[in-house]
Amino acid sequence: MSATITLTVAQVVERLGISPKYVRKLIKRGELKASNVGSPDKPLYRIRQQAVETLLDERTVTGIEG
Repeated sequence: MSATITLTVAQVVERLGISPKYVRKLIKRGELKASNVGSPDKPLYRIRQQAVETLLDERTVTGIEG
């Protein structure tokens, strides 16, 4: 049985090379699944590594987009 790996917003930013604002936007739009371990007023997101991999799989391109 493998352990579930969770990431912070900062770790997702580092891995994907995008801004923290964009990571939060993806979460709010439901495109990146995350858990809020903080409060509704001050969210503290944890993102499963699998959710990041799923996002990348869903956005895989097969050619150059114009």
